[in-house]
Amino acid sequence: MQSIVSSSGSSVVPDRPLDEEIISSLASSLRGVQSNSTPANSSIGDQPTPTSDTAPTAPQGISPSRFGIPDIQADQCLDFFRSRMLPCFPFISLPPDVTAEQLHRDRPFLLQAIRTVTTFSTQRKLALAEDLKRLFFASALVNVQSNIDLLLGLLTYLAWSTDAFLGRADLISRLTMLAISLVYDLRLFKPCQLDVQLFMTITQGGAYESDINASEETVQDFMEKQRALLACFVLSSNVSSHLGRQDALRWTPQMEEACRVMERNELLSTDRAFAFQVRLHVLKQKAAYVRDQHERDRASTVTTSAPSSVPSLLYLKAIRGQLHELLSSLPTDIYQRDTLTVYAQYVELYINQLAYSISFESPLLDISGLGTRGGLLPGFERLECLWRSVECIKLWLDNFHKIPPSDLVGLPFHFWAQMIQCVTILKYLSTLSDPAWDCRTVRNTVDLISAIDRTVQQLDIAGKEPGLQCDDGLFQLLSRLLCKCRSWAAAWWSFTPQISDTDARSCQSPGTSSSGRRQGIPDLDQMVWMQSIDLENDQWLESILGGPTAFS
Repeated sequence: MQSIVSSSGSSVVPDRPLDEEIISSLASSLRGVQSNSTPANSSIGDQPTPTSDTAPTAPQGISPSRFGIPDIQADQCLDFFRSRMLPCFPFISLPPDVTAEQLHRDRPFLLQAIRTVTTFSTQRKLALAEDLKRLFFASALVNVQSNIDLLLGLLTYLAWSTDAFLGRADLISRLTMLAISLVYDLRLFKPCQLDVQLFMTITQGGAYESDINASEETVQDFMEKQRALLACFVLSSNVSSHLGRQDALRWTPQMEEACRVMERNELLSTDRAFAFQVRLHVLKQKAAYVRDQHERDRASTVTTSAPSSVPSLLYLKAIRGQLHELLSSLPTDIYQRDTLTVYAQYVELYINQLAYSISFESPLLDISGLGTRGGLLPGFERLECLWRSVECIKLWLDNFHKIPPSDLVGLPFHFWAQMIQCVTILKYLSTLSDPAWDCRTVRNTVDLISAIDRTVQQLDIAGKEPGLQCDDGLFQLLSRLLCKCRSWAAAWWSFTPQISDTDARSCQSPGTSSSGRRQGIPDLDQMVWMQSIDLENDQWLESILGGPTAFS
């Protein structure tokens, strides 16, 4: 357990940037690698818009199906992806001078994946996704191919796919396992001798020597592989957490070195932002290990006495401290800073909810004179965790609402899964049946209905952006879900239109047992209904949000 949270500062806080002489010596090998981000003050009118009717030519050796997209449309899709989507999850370097024709020649799978994720109508995207899926499976399973192009195409589709919200979580799980198998087939966990030399050069402050026979293409390939490895770690972690279908990749020394390389690379500004996202997932995974170890300890002592929650809570406190240290190191001028801050608030919420779950099993404190039945109240740690969660959700919402609606199109699928989970936890916190919990104060701090209204407004504005206007896009589906949540909340408040201060503390729900048994809150990665989410299915929405006792 101690190894879970004991780590050097270099694994949490980014190391110092590359020395100027190292940058200059690497510059010749990294010519053409430029930032794939757009200026923060660029206007919407300056941005390219996606198209949504046809698709690019299929990779050689694969049946072309109906992939026949004009070059100009392919370039529009590529430009939109590069400027509006990739900066939010920058695991690929696509310099502005790279054209769709070049990608069709060198990275055909990646180009087809870009074409698919820049189609925003759900029905048209599903049709393209079926063709893309056949390409993936035919290449990887029938032709037994393993190459970086196939891996990048898979990761691109996984990052911006909407399948997780359309009842297709099983497909996402299969594709994630395929991506992991490609990582092993390409031996990204086993660096070659040249990779080791480059690691030593970049991470230990040495100058890049030309006599190691590394061409410009070799250095770019090296960086490309490191980003792909880290992206697979992040995406597998998200699929495991949000969909509960598989275990995530474990953090390895190879990943640590790759992340350090990203943090030190000032030639590509988005590498630092990408490394920050990776660090957040490392801390999230550490926290999950603490919970898993606590559950194993509890299972092994079920016949004797319950294990103490103190060690696990101390470990989680240490991880929370590492998170705060990492957040304080975030540069003020880093691109997508608001989005990165939102990610950090979610990770803290995740840690707090794990601490709540662990402390929920601890013995109650007997505090007399408070007027509750039997004088029993939850432990102070439990209440502290819950109030920290309220504060995290408030900060999450505040920072989310700072994100310009035009930037929402680039957010990957796991961001929207996190939004749904935050709204769900806020629902629990606003209605929790616990004698020591003040639901009215929660509502005064973060009002569920107001938060939903503002979020729906932001999604509606984003859905009207050029190129995104359709009736069945992700923004429309998310708005539909949130409006259902709002109806649920309004129905819930109608059950308790007038409550006294004493009753407000208990927030007894119609589904609570007459014995007054306290209701728990599930961990963020243990909401079973998230695994079957289908925003186009009226029956699913009704079963989850049909009444004030649902959505649990």
